[in-house]
Amino acid sequence: MRAGIFRPVSDLLDLRTLNATWHLGPFAEVRVGEHVTRYVRRGSGSPIVLLAADIEADPIWGPLVDTLGPSHRLFIPEPQQNGTQSLACLRGFIEGVGLSGITIVAGGASAAPALELAIGDDFTVHKLVLITSDSVPAEWSDERVLQVRPEWTLAESVERVLEFVGSESS
Repeated sequence: MRAGIFRPVSDLLDLRTLNATWHLGPFAEVRVGEHVTRYVRRGSGSPIVLLAADIEADPIWGPLVDTLGPSHRLFIPEPQQNGTQSLACLRGFIEGVGLSGITIVAGGASAAPALELAIGDDFTVHKLVLITSDSVPAEWSDERVLQVRPEWTLAESVERVLEFVGSESS
């Protein structure tokens, strides 16, 4: 892993879109085989991997970064070139950074691989927050997953996510 200078994630966000500005640095990289994933991190505490969807389409991402950062160690990997997150790359990133016992917050195209990883690996993924309109499979344990509902207000969504992930510490 090659590390850059770490600053708060908010310092790396484009204020117009809240997207991480990877090209402006500082970031760290993890290489798994030929695949390199750049990421930024923020905070300390229990680890949370944020797999953001479209910030402009779902305004919850900015408030989540701001409210989770002070009490959790946030890892925000750069999305793959096609805008999706494959299961293999997600697993490689988590293993490459050396994480276990994590919470994943995923939306959009990242929700499916995050759910697949969590279903198959409860040692690595203790909790999963899905920000998607797709329904959660019935075989999934309700106590390990929180699905943010479209009918919830932004404030209610952030509050429920905080309550859900707040019960876990490291």
